[in-house]
Amino acid sequence: MPRGRRLHSYLGAAGLATLATMGAVAGSGCSGSSADEACVSDEMYFAEQTWSQVLNASCIGCHNPQGIAGNTSLVLKNSSEAGFLSANMEIFKQVATLEQGGESLVLLKPTQKVSHGGGNVIKEGSKEYEILTEMVRRYKEPSACETDTTAFFQGVQLASAPETLRMAALELLGRLPTEAEEKAVDEGGMEALDVILDQYLHEEAFYIRLKEIYGDVFNTDRYLMGEDAMGVIQSNRAMEGYEPRWYNGLQYDEALIEKYGAESWSDLVNTLRRYTVQGVAREPLELVAHVVRNDRPFTEILTADYMLVNPFSAKAYQIEAEFQNEADPTEFVEVKREGYPHSGVISSEMWLARHPTSETNLNRHRSRMVYQAFLGTDILKLAERRLDTSSVADFNPTRNNINCTVCHFNVDPVAGFFQKFGQVGNYNPERQWPETLIPPGFNGQSMVQDDFPTANVWGVQRLAYDPRFALAQIYNVLTGVTGQKQLLAPAPGEDNFENKFQAYLAQYYMFNEIADEFIASDYDIRLVFKALIKSPYFRARNFGGDLTPERQQELSQLTSSRFLTPEQLHRKIWAVSGYPWREGRFGTNYLLSTERYKLLYGGVDHLDVLQRIGEPNGIMANVSDRMANEMSCRSVPRDFSLPQEERLLFPNVDVSFEPQDRNGFDVDPAIDAIKQNIQYLHKRVLGESLDISHPEIERTYQLFLATWQEGVKGMAKAEDDPERISRDLPGDCHVNEEFWTSKPLPEEMRINGDETYTIRAWMAVMTYMLSDYRFLYQ
Repeated sequence: MPRGRRLHSYLGAAGLATLATMGAVAGSGCSGSSADEACVSDEMYFAEQTWSQVLNASCIGCHNPQGIAGNTSLVLKNSSEAGFLSANMEIFKQVATLEQGGESLVLLKPTQKVSHGGGNVIKEGSKEYEILTEMVRRYKEPSACETDTTAFFQGVQLASAPETLRMAALELLGRLPTEAEEKAVDEGGMEALDVILDQYLHEEAFYIRLKEIYGDVFNTDRYLMGEDAMGVIQSNRAMEGYEPRWYNGLQYDEALIEKYGAESWSDLVNTLRRYTVQGVAREPLELVAHVVRNDRPFTEILTADYMLVNPFSAKAYQIEAEFQNEADPTEFVEVKREGYPHSGVISSEMWLARHPTSETNLNRHRSRMVYQAFLGTDILKLAERRLDTSSVADFNPTRNNINCTVCHFNVDPVAGFFQKFGQVGNYNPERQWPETLIPPGFNGQSMVQDDFPTANVWGVQRLAYDPRFALAQIYNVLTGVTGQKQLLAPAPGEDNFENKFQAYLAQYYMFNEIADEFIASDYDIRLVFKALIKSPYFRARNFGGDLTPERQQELSQLTSSRFLTPEQLHRKIWAVSGYPWREGRFGTNYLLSTERYKLLYGGVDHLDVLQRIGEPNGIMANVSDRMANEMSCRSVPRDFSLPQEERLLFPNVDVSFEPQDRNGFDVDPAIDAIKQNIQYLHKRVLGESLDISHPEIERTYQLFLATWQEGVKGMAKAEDDPERISRDLPGDCHVNEEFWTSKPLPEEMRINGDETYTIRAWMAVMTYMLSDYRFLYQ
């Protein structure tokens, strides 16, 4: 039966370092309660000892797919592959359970007791030999201990349930929680949060965020740039029946102008062009949202035997489809193209064009992107070393030279999935796969000739159910909601190896647990979002106690302080202030336009700029300062123009609430109300629930008071004094019209002046808060 094991006998320095930070861990299901009786799961023992100390150090150099032992029973996975530890543990088990004379081959071979091509690499009685011996025992008699992914995070202070609620609402929906949601979580804690997260993940705003996250993975939004979605693809291929400019043949018709809400015929043409581009360019991202919205397994983003069109792209593809509203560019429906082998995202015109091929590349770039987006593996890291070109002198080196095959044995078979697709995606079933290349296939399984015409369909049926697919989606969502990439296993000898390896193992096993639940849920991607939002990778706020350099290294990735992307900041500004930061009412959104601040503020255009900037620079600081000034000018006077019960920002004060009278004496009721409103703003703008006596409340009040005093003093100066301050607000801050409709406001709601200087004092407070790092970061 399963038995516990004495920890100190087997756990190396890396494991002991972890236990020192978390105290004695009584293994789940293990007997004994002392530190000596704490036990380690078989998975953790394999990772910390068998892999780290033996296999990675002494074996994988030969026992890899391209090594001299690549045709043996022990062929190990590279650490750059998603899920490599679990795979290697199972691979090693298959050999460890083989015996000769009652002893395991993994003990006989490396000690040269039986013939071993690598010679005597491990001495009997050595530390490495004892580790292998223990691993063999564990395979025969598994430990009852479970891998504890929570122990690593001991001492880490997590955001409370209400704090997590606010973060999740802004992250997933771009809005603040409602009062009802806040009350529910205040009373019900994390259990209530779990229910609300389920609701969030079914709101329409979530699907917008989902497309944004996968937009960074696919980078197909480059085709929203206009002509690229139609002209570039059209000019590079002759796809039968594809007419991207179908609207050019329309005859003038007033009814069409009215139907599509255009202002003129020329505006109609531009509108139809824009809607067609949207339908063609966004098809792969709409597919992701479509699968989730309809509660289908997330594997369908690969296995879908259909494509999506809106009413306008359907005309471009000349496909008959039924729509509820033929004038709605956001309505997408499923269609099938006759004779076309659909395979979800990777057969999309946009995905194929975004990752083009050539006569020499032969779809290898597409293969690399498949590994990266759908298998969580950077294929280039399989052979991350300098290459001596003089050593590549073989005939057909991609099949015969070890310097090349280390990548090509993985890349080329998957490249074969796209053998019938041309440079930018045109499908031609007559194309032939070069016989000089490694045959198409996956995970060692070769594709038969009969499957070549629909090789992509054959491929996705295997890709989607590979264990790495689940992990890859966890990695994609992790980057989306935290801005962090998944950790990579450190190399032996790397600086701070032990601390980095502990951090890696904690993440590795937590993500494997999430992946198992993801698969068990029939690939419900909402489960992944919920798990990551409730995890320390989203909620970590601080560390309680002394943070040693070693512990700091281990916890370096844990941070909920993520610099907001331009899109996220745009939504947060709107959610908090009630107004967008844009040019006028319906002009350009400054943070969403590549011609304004989107790229300057660290965003991407999916064309030339693909990497978001996560650390602010001087330009970004200037952009945020301008935003804070302009939004305080827009939001503060407008909020004061509303009835007090309708205000978002100033429910506790009015413009007449001055902190002192004209003799300089404090007006206590006014001060109390001002501080209460400051307390309210700290919660609304910065997400801080502070006591009224908190030093931060007092600091903000002193800013308000100093600004007000200076303003009152300046307004009292003589009219001919050049330093006299006007009683009028700056022109851009005037409130004479309703913001959204431009309708003139009643006289009593208009605000142009600031006789008491309280409006500008509150503008100073809002500028301070909107430029605070707690607002600019999540």
